[in-house]
Amino acid sequence: MKLLLQCSGIMVFLLLFSCDDREDDVVKAQVDKEKVIASLLATDRNWRFEEIAIEKQGVKTVENVAESSKIITAETRINVTPNVGFRFERFANNVNNLDEIISTGPFGKIPYGAKSLNETGMGLTTDGTWAWDDVAQTVFITSTSSLGGIVSEMSENGWRPEKGYLDNTMLPLFKTAGEAQIAGIPERIRIVFEENDPKAGKIKYSITLRAAWITRLISGNSRQHFYDVVY
Repeated sequence: MKLLLQCSGIMVFLLLFSCDDREDDVVKAQVDKEKVIASLLATDRNWRFEEIAIEKQGVKTVENVAESSKIITAETRINVTPNVGFRFERFANNVNNLDEIISTGPFGKIPYGAKSLNETGMGLTTDGTWAWDDVAQTVFITSTSSLGGIVSEMSENGWRPEKGYLDNTMLPLFKTAGEAQIAGIPERIRIVFEENDPKAGKIKYSITLRAAWITRLISGNSRQHFYDVVY
């Protein structure tokens, strides 16, 4: 009986210990909403295409958009991924825009460092939106033209997503170019889209965007601006 009680005590202790561990994990998993949104809305940053990926039936294919591709067309790789950037904006009327910007500059998975960027001001569009989701602990977006087009090319069904979300293990880190430069590391976000295929099940498409932080305006006019950036 004494041994049984001791064993029971050990079991209770182990259960309590494991419960505490689970509670700690839940706390650690919480995302700092205010910090994420403040970082997402930072000015002087363009998000550029770095990698694309497709995960289907446990097999994941990842491609660097600065190299050749088997899952998107050559036209998209040459004309879209090098020439489009993104910004997240919030306005007084509580409308959150995801802007596509026609801009030429660093892109793809390349060594970290300073590069130049040419932004065409007349090329600004606002065909995406974003919103924070408390349950998912991340940001959901409505897809922009280029994001939807790239996923449609990756999909064997030609599926074009309307909505996606930010992978909350890869959220924005910095609020200023100064913070980014001090850190000395690339900053990335990953947008995920999920297709439910009748035969293959859930297919996950990921687009990784990398931050090009503007450090200096070199020259500019009403149509174009030329910057030094850290990418």
